[in-house]
Amino acid sequence: MDAMRVTRKAPTAAALLLTLAMAPALSACTVAIVDPSDGAPRADRTESAATGTQERTDAGASSPPASAPASGTGEDAQAQRERLLAAADTTMSCPDGPLTADGDIVRVEGHCVELVIEIDAGAVIADDVDDLTLRGSGTTVFVGNVQTLTVTGSASTVFWSGSTPAVSDTGAANILKRG
Repeated sequence: MDAMRVTRKAPTAAALLLTLAMAPALSACTVAIVDPSDGAPRADRTESAATGTQERTDAGASSPPASAPASGTGEDAQAQRERLLAAADTTMSCPDGPLTADGDIVRVEGHCVELVIEIDAGAVIADDVDDLTLRGSGTTVFVGNVQTLTVTGSASTVFWSGSTPAVSDTGAANILKRG
């Protein structure tokens, strides 16, 4: 069994970084799964957070450009990932249980068969994950390759860099896209 390595840093700027990163997600009105490589939303529905109504999306509907900013500060997803990575409070190998450190920025190194995130108002930067579950709200997640993504929380953002995963999103006002 691999020993878990944990490194903690003072969360000096973590709250400010997360506030800036989450501002657009908290004000979002619709949810769509976007894969810039195919130019169309992957979900067959969008849900309005304001009205709770659902709309069908057309397969040919236009999607936000791949260069769309990841946050209200105008930075792209890669720049936001690098900034959060530098500010990580904790660095660890794949945990045995859920991540629950609300407000923290957590770096998970290595391949995870399963990663469960129950963090509110935090950030997680992970390498490759087979099954990723996000139950927290107001959380930003960056992951390399992911096979399945399940989101039940609200107002969160998940970016992946590999192929588009199988997605289940039962939350509200989430942004799920390659970036």
